[in-house]
Amino acid sequence: MREEHWVSIALTSHEQYLDLLKKLKGKTAYIVIVQINGEDDEDEIIANANTCMQLIEKRSVNKWLGTKTRGRRAVQFCYRKEDSFFRFLSTYPSFFFNRRDRWGCDEVEYTDFGTDDIAFLDDAQTPLFFTTTHEGYANIVSSIL
Repeated sequence: MREEHWVSIALTSHEQYLDLLKKLKGKTAYIVIVQINGEDDEDEIIANANTCMQLIEKRSVNKWLGTKTRGRRAVQFCYRKEDSFFRFLSTYPSFFFNRRDRWGCDEVEYTDFGTDDIAFLDDAQTPLFFTTTHEGYANIVSSIL
């Protein structure tokens, strides 16, 4: 087994986002969604995930892929992947967009996806791709690229 390397990527277009989802779809076995601001049953992402995927685990966390917090805990959901959820995700412009402001500094443009973090895991529950959405970070294993 070869060693995988993580690559940070910028999400800049809807077309790139759709290509990313297409690459992840066949390799993903589990999807993890973290509501960073606490549980929100009205959240469209979670509502759709609960409708079309099997919930494996729901727990309160202060550490997850790309993030460690103090104090307030987040809610992490782990689901068995279903293709219908990928179709649902494809209706969003992206998880977020990496942009430059007028001074050339990095900034995050949020989409209707919100600030929830999301991760795609393979059948061994090894991460393939994950976001730290509120920071505008996306990391992918090099073999997916």
